[in-house]
Amino acid sequence: MLECCGAARQMCSAWLVWAMIAGALLGGPTVVLGDTRITLRPEMIVNETAIGDASKLVDEQDAVGEPGEGKGKRPERPFFPGWTSWQYPVSVFVDLGAECELTRALIYNDTGEHKIVLSTGRPFDWKPREVTLGGYREWRPFDLNVKTRYLRITLAQPTSISELVLYGKAQPTVPPAKPPARRPSTQQPMDQFIGTNAFIDDPVDKLAVPVGFVREYHNWSWDTEAPDHQVRFQPSGAAGGNSWFFDDYYAKLLASGVTVCPAIQGSSPVYFPGHDNDAKPIAAGADSESPASYSIHAAHLYQYAARYGSASVPDSALKLGSGQPRRSGLKLLKYLEDWNEPDKTWKGREGRFSPYDLAAMCSADYDGDQGRMGAGFGVQAADPQMRLSIGGLAGIGLPYLKAMKVWADWHRKGDFPADVINLHHYSSDGTAEQPFKTQGISPEADHLREKMAEIVAWRNANVPKCEIWLTEFGYDTNPKSPFHSPAIGPFTAEEVQAIWLVRSYLALAAAGVDRAAMFMFRDVKSDGSGVFETSGMVTEKGQWKAKPSYYYIAALKKRLSGMRYAGDIPTGNKDVLIYRFIGPGGNSAAVAWCSTSDGRKVAGVKVPVPGSSVTRVDFTNTSTDGVASPVRATSGAVTIEASEKPTILLFEGVRRKPGSTGVGATSAARIAEARRRAVSPGWRM
Repeated sequence: MLECCGAARQMCSAWLVWAMIAGALLGGPTVVLGDTRITLRPEMIVNETAIGDASKLVDEQDAVGEPGEGKGKRPERPFFPGWTSWQYPVSVFVDLGAECELTRALIYNDTGEHKIVLSTGRPFDWKPREVTLGGYREWRPFDLNVKTRYLRITLAQPTSISELVLYGKAQPTVPPAKPPARRPSTQQPMDQFIGTNAFIDDPVDKLAVPVGFVREYHNWSWDTEAPDHQVRFQPSGAAGGNSWFFDDYYAKLLASGVTVCPAIQGSSPVYFPGHDNDAKPIAAGADSESPASYSIHAAHLYQYAARYGSASVPDSALKLGSGQPRRSGLKLLKYLEDWNEPDKTWKGREGRFSPYDLAAMCSADYDGDQGRMGAGFGVQAADPQMRLSIGGLAGIGLPYLKAMKVWADWHRKGDFPADVINLHHYSSDGTAEQPFKTQGISPEADHLREKMAEIVAWRNANVPKCEIWLTEFGYDTNPKSPFHSPAIGPFTAEEVQAIWLVRSYLALAAAGVDRAAMFMFRDVKSDGSGVFETSGMVTEKGQWKAKPSYYYIAALKKRLSGMRYAGDIPTGNKDVLIYRFIGPGGNSAAVAWCSTSDGRKVAGVKVPVPGSSVTRVDFTNTSTDGVASPVRATSGAVTIEASEKPTILLFEGVRRKPGSTGVGATSAARIAEARRRAVSPGWRM
């Protein structure tokens, strides 16, 4: 293998001549007669650690000229994972799609002399070679001469690489990709699509008005007790002062028509004394990429699914604390989430799951690593119908998901170890380096729909079984918060929060997301100025005063109940959007608004009318229904003035049959059963 040779560089300024001399001196020609440039594209890149933007390794292929012929130009956009030492090593590999004979690699070094590792072979079975990446701001050649589909680069320390160019005997012969099979939509109707984040001590009667989905923050430590490591749900063991009865809480939510997914977050001091709450739930020195290391966590999720899922398990399988009602198969939950923001970087190596770490834990939590861990591990071992959500990622992280899929391909023969891909994202003027900079921005200015549509498209092509959720988004209302919603024109900051939240739900529905949950139901501190302190739709705990967003979201849920996004209606104006929604019984709706953030109004907006009856609904700060008024149609359309506050137009076509509620039979049956259980004698013991 040829490495850099300073003496040869001094002998001749022409790069091509230098390469020939160096190749002759070191025993291997770098300039290979008859080899060809391999086509590289960003989608071929897999960032195994999901640190930095590894697509920059191959995003300037045309602009850099022909480095292999001594005609290379300097790239402008380097891949640099950052200076944080604990994040290293960082590994990235190129998947060429098919095996080919690679002759050489050229790397533009933007840092200085560093050791890196070039590996061939295949994922999880690499053949590594350590090389020296010398020379500053130069193209450095490395002989390969190997048949491979994959080439991996590992950086052991902070290193900046601006571009990678590969040469081989021929282009890899890649079979044409099969078009993704059409998958049935799993998007919920808007009354179930619209959700929030909440806690057990939020009042359910208030919570169930604006949302039909709750992501419940639930600490693992609440459910476990020392010294016998038993589980407590009714009441909880370590929180709530023996007043938190989760059987009752989940039954009440279901009886109110609300689907709930507990987000089981944090470590447990009972099992991992001395652990930071955000540390990975594994023993010291355990392999974080092995599902077996997460056996304790997977066993707890088995207990959760056994109690609240749709299937009963033998009583001998339950590990309940003394005095706990011995129950199983309560049919109260169909989702569980196994962490919160596992990709966080602010907790260091102990707290951040790499994509392979999370895939391994999900494999344990999902089905006991496809049963290899034995009985009593994973949600599906307790209830095959229980759906596992990955812990909501702290960003819209497609590279992270791609790496998780690689782990699943090689360890589970392609079966992704979860049923829900769960993401968080806040629309603001921040950057990757400074996420919360000055203020929030509208979902349209942030291109929220387009960002999530990319995730949906990847899901459709790669993991079609999975739902897509966005379970944290929103805005603070205090103007001192660096992601607050500003006052705009006639609208106060609280009204803009309400407007942007409604527009976010609409954008996410249009993107194809299956459920969306704003952050969060209540303020942390209603007079607080910090990030996330005033992002609620009601004021802080104990006050529960509704903000405008409470009324806006409730009206959106009620007026679009049973309906799903059905497409855009063209307007001829780039600043005016109209989304169409269709529900059961022939009813439909359109929602129209200006996508700007400067107080814009546009008159003369025509909306086609598919039915005979048209009702206009305007959002208001005081009503969960909005303000309804009839609108006259002319020549099959109504004409409105669009503003930045959305307007709902309801079209009634074929009326529903008497007694129809628009709720599916299965959902109606589950709600009726929950109501029965909630009032049955002995339900709360």
